Amino acid sequence: MKRPISFYVELFYDEHVISWSKRLLSLSGLWPDNRNDVRFFFYITYVVIFTWLEIVTLLQNIHDLERTLKNITLSFPTILIVLKAVMFRLNMHLVLPLLMVVERDVKQGLYRTPEERRTVVWYNVAATLFSTSSALSLFFVPTLFYTKPIVSCLLSKFNNCTLPYELPMKVNNVYEVTGVTTYALFCVYLVPTSMMLTIGATGADSLLVTLTFYLCSQLSVLAQRVRNIDVEPQIYFPEMRALVERHSELLRMANILAETFSSLMFIQTLGLIFSLCIVVYQLLTTTESGEDMNTIHFVIYSCAVILLAFCYCFLGECLINESNEIQLACYSTNWYDLPGEYTRSLMFCIARSQKPQYLTAGKFYVFSLETFGVIVKASMAYLSVMKNMI
Repeated sequence: MKRPISFYVELFYDEHVISWSKRLLSLSGLWPDNRNDVRFFFYITYVVIFTWLEIVTLLQNIHDLERTLKNITLSFPTILIVLKAVMFRLNMHLVLPLLMVVERDVKQGLYRTPEERRTVVWYNVAATLFSTSSALSLFFVPTLFYTKPIVSCLLSKFNNCTLPYELPMKVNNVYEVTGVTTYALFCVYLVPTSMMLTIGATGADSLLVTLTFYLCSQLSVLAQRVRNIDVEPQIYFPEMRALVERHSELLRMANILAETFSSLMFIQTLGLIFSLCIVVYQLLTTTESGEDMNTIHFVIYSCAVILLAFCYCFLGECLINESNEIQLACYSTNWYDLPGEYTRSLMFCIARSQKPQYLTAGKFYVFSLETFGVIVKASMAYLSVMKNMI
C-alpha cells in the first residue's frame, strides 16, 4: 500500500523542537541547559591537538604549493571549528531564555488549527533535515580523507603502495613512522576525527537553525491569528493585547538570537568564502591534471560548502519574510469595522514590523538570498586573484 507523503514528513517532525541540537551539543558538553566542562575539556583538547598537528604539517610543506593547498583545505575548517566552539562556549548562557520559552511553548502547544500545524511542521522538518543532512555530509568529507589512501592502494592493486607509512589524515607524525605498530597507533588516534569535527562544525549551527526556524514558524502562526482575529469589540481587545505581547516576546527572542550568534557567524562567513575559493582552485587544478579521485573529493567538498552557505542565507531570508508578514497581516484585518481607539494597536504593530528581524554576521552581513550571491562573488573574485598570482 502506497503511503502518503505526509507520512514520511512526520518521520522528521521533532515534537520537542530542539532534540537534534541537544544531541549534537551534549556530545561536546556545550548544551546550554546542561553544561559539562569536563566533556568540553576533553573534546577541545583532542581537536586542538589535531589542529596543531595540521598546522605543523602546513608549515613543513609551505614551499610545496600543491601540498600547502591540500593542508589548508583540511586545517582551515578545523581552526574555524575550534574558534566556533570557544566562542559558543562564551555566549551559550545567552541562549537559556530562548530555550525556556521553547520548552514552555511546547508544553502549551505550538499551534491551534490544522493550518497552523502545517506551518509549524514545515519549519520543524526543515530544521531537522538541516541538522541531519549537514551532519552526514560534513562527516563524509573527513571520512573520505581518511579512506582515500586505502582506496588508492586498492585501485593500484598494492603496487608501490606506501599506505603503511602514509597517515590517512595529512597531519604531522611528531616523529617518523617506521613500523606497522606506530602507524596503527596513529590511525587509532585519528579514527574519532570525523565525528569530532562533525560535532564541532554542526552543533552550534544546528541550534541556530532550529531556533531561527522556530521563530519563523511562530511569527507565521502569529500572522495567521492576526488575520483571523474577531473584530467584535468585546473579543478583539483582549485577543489583540495577547497577540501584541506575543509579538514583543518573539522580537526579543530574535534579538537575543542575533546577538548570541553574530560573531560566530562572522567567522563562519569568512570561512565559507575562503574555503570555497581554495576548494574551487584545487578542483580546477585536479581536473586539468586528470586525478579522478581528487576531483571527486573536491566536487563533494565544494558542493557541501556552497550548500551550507545557501542554507544560512535561506535561513535569514525566511526570518526577514516572516517578520515582514506581520504588518501585512495587520493591514488585512477588517480594521475599518473597529472603533478608532482600537486601531491604534494595529498602527503600533505595523510600525514595529516595518523594521524586519534578521541574522547578521558580525554586524556586517545580513543573511539573505542576496548575501548568498555576495559570498559566491567574493569567493570567485579571490579565486581570480589567486590564479593570477600563482
